[in-house]
Amino acid sequence: MSDITTILSNPPIPPFVYLHHPHHSSTSLDLSSSSSSSTNSSSGYGSSTRIARIETVEYHTPKLLLSGILDKLSDDKDEVEVQTFDGFAVKLRTWYSAQFQPMNGNVAIKGKGKAKAKVNGHGDYGREGKEGDLSVVVVITKAERLRLVLGDGWSVITRLTELVGVPISVVLCSTIPWDNVRPFRGDAPEPIHVYFPPPTREEIISSLLPASPHPLWPRFLDLLLSTTLSLCSPSIEEIAYLSEALWPIYTHTLPPHQSMIHLNQPYPDPSNPPAEIDINLKLLTDLKYQLSLSLTSSIESLLPRQIGVHEFKKAFMKPTPSSADFGLGFGMGFGMAGRQTMLPKLPGMELSTVEKFLVAASYGASYNPPKSDLRLFGRSAGIAGKRKKGGGFRRAGYGRVRVGKVPQRLLGPKPFTFDRLLALFSSLYAEHAPRPEDLQAALRGAEDGYDDSSSASGSGSDLGSDEWGGVGVGVSANVSVQRQREKVEKKRKRDNEREKKWDEHVEELTMSTKLWSLIINLEAQGLIKRVSPTDRLDNVMLRCEVGYEVAKDLSKELRITLDEYLYEASM
Repeated sequence: MSDITTILSNPPIPPFVYLHHPHHSSTSLDLSSSSSSSTNSSSGYGSSTRIARIETVEYHTPKLLLSGILDKLSDDKDEVEVQTFDGFAVKLRTWYSAQFQPMNGNVAIKGKGKAKAKVNGHGDYGREGKEGDLSVVVVITKAERLRLVLGDGWSVITRLTELVGVPISVVLCSTIPWDNVRPFRGDAPEPIHVYFPPPTREEIISSLLPASPHPLWPRFLDLLLSTTLSLCSPSIEEIAYLSEALWPIYTHTLPPHQSMIHLNQPYPDPSNPPAEIDINLKLLTDLKYQLSLSLTSSIESLLPRQIGVHEFKKAFMKPTPSSADFGLGFGMGFGMAGRQTMLPKLPGMELSTVEKFLVAASYGASYNPPKSDLRLFGRSAGIAGKRKKGGGFRRAGYGRVRVGKVPQRLLGPKPFTFDRLLALFSSLYAEHAPRPEDLQAALRGAEDGYDDSSSASGSGSDLGSDEWGGVGVGVSANVSVQRQREKVEKKRKRDNEREKKWDEHVEELTMSTKLWSLIINLEAQGLIKRVSPTDRLDNVMLRCEVGYEVAKDLSKELRITLDEYLYEASM
């Protein structure tokens, strides 16, 4: 944080700075004071530095964002509202000019000191000295959302100095690198890049150690950091979130001791407080053992917010008979119960059958190369439509990962075209979807008609056989063979008609606007993400946002083996 402070405290300040903080939350960035009525002289900046901090989650529209910047900078108690960027530029120039007072045809900055800021006829600001110069800093957190707030033309916020004519430093803060945030048009200037390194172990301990005076609290933090820091680099807030859920599990089987009041537990006998707990190797080993399962589950479930703290603690703090007896088998009772402890399952997604097929098809499109679509999803024509092209049965995970090549499931999903999604959906739906009732009824009626005709022809043959008196054995054999051929031909005709009607039904569903509206619903739910610009109508690019386990569960509900449709199956 000292780097960004140094950059902004030494004039001239840069017009555009990008702060990348993947290991810190936006709320922990203490870049400035959010107060707009006073200057931020206590944070290491100049005595005349105005700082406006804006959160794109709160200011989620262009009107709120631009009006919020003016409201943070101005001293007026009334809220400032603007509708367009032009109105924002006019009011910002007016506010900046109001910070100066007329003096001999020029304007001088308000404040102490001998320095003066002069404005010539061309609108340029000529500085005479450094003391008293007015610096304006606009800090925007969660900058990756600017495209959603301002649209594709959000790069205007990076050029405030040249578009407004006021020396302003715009600081964009995000957990995403600039290469993934920069505008598609490439019309934003290259910023000064500042990387905020992850907190060290000593910084985390010094920040969390005052949270509890319990003698086991430092040992618990050491165990927690030894596990989490080797797997990921969470922020201090995330580690505090984990400790809030794991600390009661770590200490809930402790016998009565003097420090139990720090755990919000009363003494069994208030008149006779128990002795302090004896911290030894056996105690620490038992506590570590009873926390092992919950610690592993917390990284998998708590950090991605798949489960809440209350439900997590409720699952791992179930009372056991052995945990009530503090003298015998301490830690062993919870350990045996911990092996049987299961986290509550997430509620199932309320999706229709067609939406589930769309999610399964999008997962295959994101994790399979396009060259494998014909082999994995191709269907031959006719009644043998369930046999795949390429010969033989479909082999799960036939793709061979070369040495040194990272599997796609570890790299993440890749974008795919809208037409490819429809093609994969059509293949999956035609093969695994249940037939509609109206189509089945029509086919049954057709089959009944064929059966009646075949029975009628059969009765006529029998009469002919009785008339000849069974003399011609070869003739009767030829008649039976001919009858069998007719039955096979009629059955093939029925099957072809059935598959033709079903394929027409699937094609009609695939090209219907109702199905396309379901894709928009899945995008709103976060299951599918559109990666192409919203104003692009052709060659729409999508990406699947669900994980392997979610896609596998949805496929099971559809009676589909997901690994059979993956190029690199997780067998």
